[in-house]
Amino acid sequence: MKLRSLFILSLLMNSLLAQVDYISTDSLRMIDFNPDINPLVNPDTGQAGFKLVFWVHGLAGNQHSWGRVQEVTEVQIGNPIPGYPVRNVAGYALSYQGEEYRRIFGLATFVNNSKMGIWRNNPLYDTVAVAKNFAIAHSQGGIVSRAIRYQNVNDTNAAGVHLSPAHFSHLATFGTPNGGANIINTTATGGPVQAWIDDGCRFFSAGVVQDFTNSKWWLGAIITPAMISSFTNKACDGFDKLVLPMLVSSIRKPVGMDYAMEAPNLNELKSFAQQDDMKVVTFYGVEQEPVFWRVVHTMTNTADTDSSNLSGSILATNPFGLVSDQELPDTINYMYHDFVAQKNAQNTIARNYRVLAALHFMHPTTAYGLSAMAKNASNKAIIYNGAAHWLGQANMNWKRFIGARRDTTILEGYYCECLIDLGGTQGYSFTQTIVQTPLECNPPNAVNCFVSPKVSHQVIEEPNDGVVTVSSQTDYPNAEIPTKMENTNHMQERNHEQTRLRLNELFNGDWGNEFKLDEK
Repeated sequence: MKLRSLFILSLLMNSLLAQVDYISTDSLRMIDFNPDINPLVNPDTGQAGFKLVFWVHGLAGNQHSWGRVQEVTEVQIGNPIPGYPVRNVAGYALSYQGEEYRRIFGLATFVNNSKMGIWRNNPLYDTVAVAKNFAIAHSQGGIVSRAIRYQNVNDTNAAGVHLSPAHFSHLATFGTPNGGANIINTTATGGPVQAWIDDGCRFFSAGVVQDFTNSKWWLGAIITPAMISSFTNKACDGFDKLVLPMLVSSIRKPVGMDYAMEAPNLNELKSFAQQDDMKVVTFYGVEQEPVFWRVVHTMTNTADTDSSNLSGSILATNPFGLVSDQELPDTINYMYHDFVAQKNAQNTIARNYRVLAALHFMHPTTAYGLSAMAKNASNKAIIYNGAAHWLGQANMNWKRFIGARRDTTILEGYYCECLIDLGGTQGYSFTQTIVQTPLECNPPNAVNCFVSPKVSHQVIEEPNDGVVTVSSQTDYPNAEIPTKMENTNHMQERNHEQTRLRLNELFNGDWGNEFKLDEK
C-alpha cells in the first residue's frame, strides 16, 4: 500500500493528459488501413443492406481507440462476443494522430480527404452510395465529424462544385462535447486547474512522504515535517510550469480550442446544425460518484484501447469489458481516512507533549524538548490535514472544472419595505412583505417604499461522464436522444457493456433505419 501510494500523484497527473500520444510498434490490428487490401472481410457490396461505417476517435487517440470494436462488428473468428452479432458492413477505424495541431476545419479537411476519401476510393467500396454510410465518433471525433459534414455542404467553388466530397450521411456520437468542453476553458494558463494541480503536488505528495517516513522509525527521527514541507515546496515550485504544458499539449491542442465553451467555430457548427437534416444520435454517459477518481482509474489503471499491446487485458478478448472502475476510488477513500486518522493521532500526541511540558516547568531543558516534540507532532498534523483536504475536495473541484458543478442565484421575488402613514396622531409604521414584481410594492397610505430582490444562492450539479456534462453531450439540434449509458465514464464509452447495448440498438435500427446494419 505504501509503494502504491507513492505512484498515485503521478497517475493523477497522467490522467489529466486524457490519452498519451505515442507510436505503436506491436499491434493486434494493422497500424493503418491499406486501401489496396481488405484484411478483415470480403463483403458483398452489391447487397441492398451493405453499408460503410467510419469509426472516428477522440482527443489524442488513434486507430486502436475504436479498432477492437470495429473488428468484432465485422468478423469474430474463434472468439465470439456474446450478444453482439456480426454485421454486414465494412468499417474503418481511422487515425488522425499527430494532426491535432490543425484547427477544426483544417483537421476536418485532412480526415475527409486523406483518411475517409482514400479508404472509400477502394474499388471494393466506391460504389456504395454515400446516403447509406454513417460515422460513429467518440468525444472530439464527433466535433471532427460535424466539421466534415459542414464542409461537405458548404465548400463549393464558383461553379457550385463541392470541393469536399461526402463519404457519410449520418452520425452517432458517444460522449461528444457537442455543446462545448468546459475543461478546455478551465485549463487556460493561470486558470483554476493550474492552481489545483500545484496544490495537489504540495499537499498530497507531502502527506504521502510523511506517511512513508512515519512507517520507518529511523526516518521519522531524522526527517522532520519542516524538511518534508521544504522538499515538496521546492519540488513543486514551478510545478505548473512543468506539468501544465503537458496538460495543455494534450487537452489544449489547437483543435481543442474550437470546442471550448462559446468557441466561435463551435458556435458556427451549432448554427449550421439548426438547418442541417443529417440524422444524428447522441449517446451520453453518466458516471456514478466519485466521477473524477473513476475516470482516473480507467485512464491509468487499466490497459487503454489506444495501446496496440493489449496482452493480458480483458479488451483483448472482450472489447466491451472495460466495466470495473472501483479500485482507485476505494484506494483514495482508504488514503483519505488514513490521512484524517494520522492527523488526529498527531494532534493527540502534540496535546500530550504540551501537558508533559507544562508539568516539567521546573526543568526548562526537559520542558523545551517536550515542547519541540509537541510542535513536531503539530506540524505532522498540518501536513496530514492538507493532504486529506485536497483528496476530500478533489472530486468536487473536478466537477467544477468540467462544468458539472456550478453556483447559481435564483430570484425568489422582492422585498417590499414601506413606511406607512397610520393617519391622524397615530404616526407611522414600518412594514416588510414579499411581492412577485416591483409594481406590487404599493400598499395603501405608503409614504415611501424600498424594493430589493430576494435571492437564494444554490449549487447545481449536473450528471456527467467525468469529463463532459450530459447537457453538452446531447446538445445537438433535433438529435435523437437515446437511453443513457449508465455508470459509464468518458473513457469507458468506447468499451463498456453499455457500449455493446447501445451499438446493438443502433445497428438494429432502433434509432432509425439510417443506422440499421443487417446481421450476417
